[in-house]
Amino acid sequence: MFSRSAVCLLITLACALVSGNLRAQEDPGPCASPQSATNSVFHWQQPKHRDVTRASECLEPGGRDAAALAESARRIKAIYDSRAIYVVMDALSADPNFVDPNTGAALVTPHKDLPEIVVAKRGDKWLWTSASLDRIDDLHDQSLGMISRVVAHRLPESLRGKVLNVEIWQYLALFLAFIVGLLLRRLIQLLVGHRIRSMVERTGESWATYAVDVFASPGATLVMAGVIRVAYPELGLPLTAATIMSVAVRTLVVVSVVWAVYRMVDVLAMRMAEKAAKTETKLDDQLVPLLRKSLKVFVVVAGALFILQNLNVNVGSLLAGLGIGGLAFALAAKDTIANFFGSVTIFVDRPFQIGDWVVVDGAEGIVEEVGFRSTRIRTFYESVVTLPNARFMETKIDNYGARRYRRTFVTLNLTYDTTAEQMQAFVEGIRAIIQANPHTWKDKYEVHMSGFGASSLDVMLYFFFDVSSWSDELRERHNVYLEIMGLAEDLGVAFAFPTQTLHLDSVAAPGAERTLPTPAQSAQLAEVVHAFGPGGKRARPEGPKLTHGYVPGSSARGSAEEG
Repeated sequence: MFSRSAVCLLITLACALVSGNLRAQEDPGPCASPQSATNSVFHWQQPKHRDVTRASECLEPGGRDAAALAESARRIKAIYDSRAIYVVMDALSADPNFVDPNTGAALVTPHKDLPEIVVAKRGDKWLWTSASLDRIDDLHDQSLGMISRVVAHRLPESLRGKVLNVEIWQYLALFLAFIVGLLLRRLIQLLVGHRIRSMVERTGESWATYAVDVFASPGATLVMAGVIRVAYPELGLPLTAATIMSVAVRTLVVVSVVWAVYRMVDVLAMRMAEKAAKTETKLDDQLVPLLRKSLKVFVVVAGALFILQNLNVNVGSLLAGLGIGGLAFALAAKDTIANFFGSVTIFVDRPFQIGDWVVVDGAEGIVEEVGFRSTRIRTFYESVVTLPNARFMETKIDNYGARRYRRTFVTLNLTYDTTAEQMQAFVEGIRAIIQANPHTWKDKYEVHMSGFGASSLDVMLYFFFDVSSWSDELRERHNVYLEIMGLAEDLGVAFAFPTQTLHLDSVAAPGAERTLPTPAQSAQLAEVVHAFGPGGKRARPEGPKLTHGYVPGSSARGSAEEG
């Protein structure tokens, strides 16, 4: 039997062997796979653990000594940093036996922007090929800018200090590029603005001046982004700073373009509104604001997607996620969808147009704007009522603006001392006034004595104006009423107002005999009655004819005798 000490010794040896095997499996070496060979060049050149010798372990010598290989490793990092090329290590294979499925070769390209730089398998190691190192030497002078090659090494040490791994002179150079961009912006704005304004003076197209103002700020941002894009690769910035600058420049370019297009929508809408104002229909006037909003929403969404794409956000996955949440969004936005279909109903059925006077759900005023979600009505006391478009699918809409003729109905009261002839003259005179007014409907109106009121003789006045606006209606009604007042004055008739007359009379004593008319008086009264009967001397069943009557549809003048 083994002693206890021998058993312990065997267990210790077994654990050591297992631990050694595990360490051998966990540490296959710096050049065992495409991922480790690529990572070794960049990992060992970071500020915290800089070791250029270890960074050059996975470079194929190709006749180069250790110092040349170390310089090649430094140049690889400098090229990738200056071009803001970030290698995603997790995207590279960690399989020592990797084979490219497209070419069938044991070959990997660290980044697609430098396809000529490859890592290939040489024996049991993965190495940066000698041909790639030769190409690195050629790319080095191209990648490092003139400022970094010529100016930087001549600067004093006080400007070579680093803040966040970026040298002070590089900060100053970026600030100078920003100032140059602003100056170019101002210069271009002045030159282009002068040329455009001179063109406006020749052609009279004032919208061109507005277009210059629209493009001034976005154009300035674009010029500034261009200056920074040209400047920062010349400075030899480290990878992190170069990546930030690259993303910032791309974002500025997209923002300036989206900004310009967004503001250009207003210029386009202004031109469309000018053309729409020249047409008779108001439908195009109604579509211009809606089209402007639609284009702006589209531009903002497209710009946001471009910016997210430049920030390396997977836009496809984002859109797919929005599609999954589409059902919940639709349920939450059901009122918005209902309002959208309400706006579609407004444009299809056209119950009103921009500028119409409408009464909808207790709101009365002029339709000012129709949008996707709501319609704005300017009331006559200058407030704005906003109604959801869904309301128009289920409520009554009274469109006063769709009227062709505007009705006037009024009762005029004359005093009881007006004679029959004066009454007839007054009625026919009002008809003549209606015929004479160029804004009244000549084919339909009614002017008649309508009754005996409590304190007046009533005359009904019913006619229509053919005008396009409420202001025109009020003005012409005013003119007609003034004419009626002048007619009454010339005829000697007076307008009545409510009065009460108290008559005092003696009362017969109780039981006194009643006085009856004599036979002669009775015969006289009967004669008056017969005079107003058929064929009587005073009978005028068609009314007194002072003129031809000025009946609707007639305009001839003349008296009854002349007729």
